[in-house]
Amino acid sequence: MSFVKPAAAAAVLLAAACASDPFASHPANVEIQHEITTIVQRVRIETGAALYDDLKRLVAYDVFAVKQVSELAEDDNARVRGNALFVLAQIRDPDHPDVMKRIEKVLARGLDDSEPAVRLEAASGLALRGKWEVLPVLIGGLESSDSGIRFRCHEQLLATTSQDFGFSVDASAEERKQAVERWRSFFADWKKSRG
Repeated sequence: MSFVKPAAAAAVLLAAACASDPFASHPANVEIQHEITTIVQRVRIETGAALYDDLKRLVAYDVFAVKQVSELAEDDNARVRGNALFVLAQIRDPDHPDVMKRIEKVLARGLDDSEPAVRLEAASGLALRGKWEVLPVLIGGLESSDSGIRFRCHEQLLATTSQDFGFSVDASAEERKQAVERWRSFFADWKKSRG
């Protein structure tokens, strides 16, 4: 007759709970969930390097941060929503396909956001996950008057498609317009090839 030690039984139960609900407390340390909560509260007000460091920390917490970060994606502040979508887009864990589907749903909802920057962040996140259907949103971002938005959209288009089409963030308006038309033509051809 074999006996399971109480500590081993507790570990098995905790692992089973986390397997069925990856949003449950981190199996290695319940204090990690508290740490995630603390970081989530800070990212609402942080800027600059401190904000970026905390966003990277949330990404590192992987599926265990998804629930709280998804709640940030519903925040009243567009900057907070955009940052939440940025974090969610970086989380990839093939061992949790249900969580990945939840993330994609949150990103897809971001495409309907009232703020253009949030829509672009959602499109960037979906493109990062291989959803080429959102490329027109990023292509449209190449026409932004904000060079930062143009840069971000161009970088994501490059990363997603490995195409360039001669777009330069700081080129003249006419040169950028011609490159955008080449991007639109590329997307139209890709769409036709899909049937």
